Order: sequence, then C-alpha cells, then structure tokens
Amino acid sequence: MKYYISEKALESMERECRRSPNTETGGILVGYRADQDASDDSKVIITHASGPGPESSASATHFVKDTPYLQSVLELLFQYHQVNYLGVWHKHPGDMSWPSSGDVSSAMQEIEGGTVGLQELVTPIATMNSGRVEIHPHVIRDGSALPVSWESVPHDQLPDGRSVANQWHETEAGLNRLKEEMAEFEAQDIEVEVRRGDDGTYRFHASLDDNPTRKLVLLCHADYPITPPDAALYDCPSGDYEPVDSEPLSGWDLTWRLADVCVARV
Repeated sequence: MKYYISEKALESMERECRRSPNTETGGILVGYRADQDASDDSKVIITHASGPGPESSASATHFVKDTPYLQSVLELLFQYHQVNYLGVWHKHPGDMSWPSSGDVSSAMQEIEGGTVGLQELVTPIATMNSGRVEIHPHVIRDGSALPVSWESVPHDQLPDGRSVANQWHETEAGLNRLKEEMAEFEAQDIEVEVRRGDDGTYRFHASLDDNPTRKLVLLCHADYPITPPDAALYDCPSGDYEPVDSEPLSGWDLTWRLADVCVARV
C-alpha cells in the first residue's frame, strides 16, 4: 500500500496546529483509494484535512471533534470532488508522536461498526516543538497502530490521474452556495462585483461605504467554503493590496458568509 497526501492537506493541519499551540486539536482526512485491495500497487490519496469544527472541545490533553459539523464538511467535499472519509488526525502534547490506546480503540469502533466501509483508518499525529509542526503518519487496523510513510504531492498533481482542482462554483452545491452568498450581500446592502480569474477562482470586489476609493477583495479557493477566502483591501488609486483578517476568517466555518467578512472587516 502506498500513501500520498496533498501539500494543501498538510498545510491545513499545520495551520490548525499553530492556531492551537497549547491545546489538542484535529479533524478529519478526506480523499480516495485508487484500489480496494492491499496490494503493493494500491494507493491511498489524502486530498483534504479539516479543522475540528466550531463546537469542538479541547484542553492540553483532550480533544473531541465537532462530528455533526465535520459530517457537513465531508458531504460538501463529496459533492465537490467525489472524495470520501479516510480517517482522523489530531495533535498530541509534547513529543507523543504515536496514537494512544484510546485513539486505537476509537478507530477500531468506527471500523468494526461498519459505517465507514474501511478496513483501516489513516490516523496521523501532529506534535509541536518550538513552534515547528511535525506530522507523523500512522494507520490503525486489526487493533494496532502502525507507522507508515507517505509522499507529499502538489494538490493539482495527485496520482492516478485524479483531479480535485475543479472549482466550487462549477458544481450544483457550489452554485446554490453562490446564490446564497449573493442574496446575503443584497440583504446587507453591500454592492459587490464578481470577477473570474484566469485560474477559475472567483473574486468578490465589495464596495466600502466609509471609503469609496477602497474595496474589499475576497478570493475564494477551489473548495470554498471548506477553505476560507483570502481577503485584502484594494486601494483603487494606487493599485496596492493590503491583507486583512477578521473574526469570520480566523474562526471560519461553513456558517459564515462572505458578507459577514465585509461587515467585520475591521
């Protein structure tokens, strides 16, 4: 069995760990299997890694994910890219880089329950040392946690000829989301211009009442709203961009809308 992980999924896990340096955190892993048997030619490809969800709970030594929210993430990613659940990842305190007995027990309950349709779960453990995040890949099967090796690959160069780079707005679910976004802009009385970049991404240029010469530009990635938008203030006279942050972006989840980012831009 060969394991691959998108660089984007690795970056998502590392970013989440840095957001929670003093507590455990984690999320689900999503992707696909090139073959269903256990031969040397079989491949497991991890395309996305989520955060814990807004209703998760965590301490320095404990973590419980927001299962209903993560189910929504999984369903949306399946609608976008036809990818499925592969496992869970989470951060451990100190240098404990292997799954605990409790992690093994929880994973085996999922496997033996038959609801995930898998014989193993991919269960990487993250650790932090002096601000540096390390991800230690494991799988759990047959009641044991086994270390594995994986190959990190660019998100648009996944093996087996599979692409998950199609844009969110090219799917039925994405088109429905786009309608909701535009309706919320209208409800908030925000004037917005939608532009499509050469790479297929959508950019929303929102007018700011307090300064007509500046606009808030929101760039939505291919898997929006799983990944939050990038936001920047654009100064029309100079053509300069200034990155911005806000509560909706730092604590992003599927319930936020682009209009919320505009309202909370300061």
